[in-house]
Amino acid sequence: MPKHATGPKQFAGITMMLAFLFFALLPIIWALILAFRPRDRLFEPIWESPFALTLDNFNALLRSEFPFALFNSFVTAGTATILALIIGIPAGFALAKGRSQRKFIASWALLLLRMAPPVGFVIPLFLIYLNIGFLDTWAGLIAAYMVLTLPLVVWSTWTSFSQIPDELIEAALLDGASLFQALVKVVIPAARPGIVAAAVLAFLLAWNDFFFALIITRGDTITAPVAVMNFVSYASVEWGGIALASIVLTLPTVPVIIVANKYIVQSMGGAVKG
Repeated sequence: MPKHATGPKQFAGITMMLAFLFFALLPIIWALILAFRPRDRLFEPIWESPFALTLDNFNALLRSEFPFALFNSFVTAGTATILALIIGIPAGFALAKGRSQRKFIASWALLLLRMAPPVGFVIPLFLIYLNIGFLDTWAGLIAAYMVLTLPLVVWSTWTSFSQIPDELIEAALLDGASLFQALVKVVIPAARPGIVAAAVLAFLLAWNDFFFALIITRGDTITAPVAVMNFVSYASVEWGGIALASIVLTLPTVPVIIVANKYIVQSMGGAVKG
C-alpha cells in the first residue's frame, strides 16, 4: 500500500520538476533558435522552416567589439573577485573570531553596503573618477566592483568562520603557529566550501554587472553586458546578435558553477560540522 501511495506522488513531483525545468530553459532555447535564424525569419515558427539556418550572427559577433569586451569582463570581474578574497577573508576572520565591541556596528555597515542600490554609489564614484582620471580604466572599474564583491565576501566568510570551533585555532596557536599561519593552514581549509561559494557569487555579481560598467566605461574598458547594447540602434535591433551575445556571455559562468556546485551545497549545509 505505501508503495502504491508513493508512486503517484513521485510521478507528480518529477512531472512538476520537469515542467519548471522546461519553463526555466525556454528563454535559453529561444535564444539558441534566434542565434541561428536569418534576419528575415527571426520570428517565423521554427517548424515552418526548420532548415533556414545561418552563421551570419556569429560572423557579425566576431567582427564586433564583443570579444574585446568579453576579455575586459574576465579581467575586471576576476581581479575584483581575487582582491575581494584577499581583503575579505582576513576581515571576515577578524569579525568572526575577534573580541571587539564594534563588531555589531561593522556587521550593520556591511549589510547596508550589501543592500544599498548601485545608483547610490555610482554618482559619487563618477565625480571622483572624473577628477582623478579613473574613467574608462580597468583600475576604476575594478574598484567600483569592489563595492559589490567585498561586502558579499566579508559577510559570507564571516558566517563560515563563525562555524569553526575556537579550539582548532587555539590548538594551532599552542603548537607555535602565528595567527596568520592559523588562518592560512587551519581556518581557510576548514571553511573552504564557504570561501569557494563566496568567490563564485562575487565573480558572478561582477560579471553580470551592467550599471557600473555603463556609467564608468567608454570604449577602452567596455564590458560584455554593455557591449550587448551595441546591437541596438535607432534604425534597427539585431535580435540574432543579442541572442548570440547573451549565450556567449552565459557560457563562461557554466563551468564555474558546475565546478563550485559541491562547495556551494556544502556551504549551505555548514562549512564545519560537529
